[in-house]
Amino acid sequence: MRKITVFIALLFTGLSVYSQQAKPPYQASLDSMKLFIDLSKKEDILNRLSKAHQNDNFGQYYATMAENFVVAKKSAKALSYFNKIDKTARIMYVETIATGIMAYDLKAAETLVQQELNNPTNAREERLFLLQLYSQVMDKKGDHNKAFVAIKEVYEQAAKKSAGLTAQYYYLMSKTGRYQEALPELEKAVLSGLANDDVKTELKNAYAKVHPEKDSNAYLAALISQFDDKYKSEIAAKMISEQAPEFKVKDINGKEVSLSDFKGKTIILDFWATWCGPCKKSLPAMQMLVKKYKNDPNVKFLFIHTWETSPSPQADATNYLLTHNLDLPLYMDLKDPVAKKNTAVTSFGVSGIPAKFVIDGNGKIRFKELGLLWPNDAAVRELSTMIEMSR
Repeated sequence: MRKITVFIALLFTGLSVYSQQAKPPYQASLDSMKLFIDLSKKEDILNRLSKAHQNDNFGQYYATMAENFVVAKKSAKALSYFNKIDKTARIMYVETIATGIMAYDLKAAETLVQQELNNPTNAREERLFLLQLYSQVMDKKGDHNKAFVAIKEVYEQAAKKSAGLTAQYYYLMSKTGRYQEALPELEKAVLSGLANDDVKTELKNAYAKVHPEKDSNAYLAALISQFDDKYKSEIAAKMISEQAPEFKVKDINGKEVSLSDFKGKTIILDFWATWCGPCKKSLPAMQMLVKKYKNDPNVKFLFIHTWETSPSPQADATNYLLTHNLDLPLYMDLKDPVAKKNTAVTSFGVSGIPAKFVIDGNGKIRFKELGLLWPNDAAVRELSTMIEMSR
């Protein structure tokens, strides 16, 4: 099932608030962690500082270490650092850690979510968020009865039943054998573009159970075709034709590139920063997109780090990508010391990041997207459609 969107705003707000706190006198030592890929070296720095300053809050750095160990597929280490975070702050990080671990260690993911469900500091909405996450873990484990019990509580208590939550609820209802009741809602999920492969497969299964005499493959194909036609029309309505500015950025080796260097190619610019929560949350989907087009010489991606807030933005950005297994073409839009602004992002008139631009081979901006595209499969579908329409 798709990842949970509840409390994403809380997560990003919490990260922003933390970053605005006064910097401690040992900030340089903390910043030096960014220079290392070796997790043992990062651990040594963090453990030394946390022991020397036991009354200070290192929650953000514990969360970063937990995330790094998730990427390294070391569940025990990841959980150890997660548990160092103050109980009242864990809700900001639990989804990222749990969903990461879920990809390779379902038992550890279940342990983490159950532990947080027992956290006495949770408010009602936080409990519902965790129940939805628990439902996701149980679904992946194949225990659909437990998954449905959890999502049922969330669905019945939710003040607003989003389309995504509704799709998840009826998907699990069908997985527990209530095909007739779930079928029309699963059909709606496909027609609204909210159905991932799991939902589509379950819809076909439910249809075959309810209508054994009919062709379930043809039924699903017709629904997907109906959605695709409508979807392409909606994306086409977003298409624009504006001349892109002759921007200049440098890659991590210092080589400068500009718009004219990509004449005849479709390019995708993604303005982002390591301090920006929504930016980082969008990168796994962008990695999927880069992989999809890796063999197409006429489609190029530029991930442009901008609006730096530290003295070492290139090290920050490079380290973030390396420690999160992200292989993305990185470029730097550093602040001009004379103009006092980041010239590339300014030339595009960007007021907030993440900001994505799809530019055709003639240098025309055909699409621009501001903010987080979510979930991952929806982001890939939307940007892929934009790329194809821009050729």
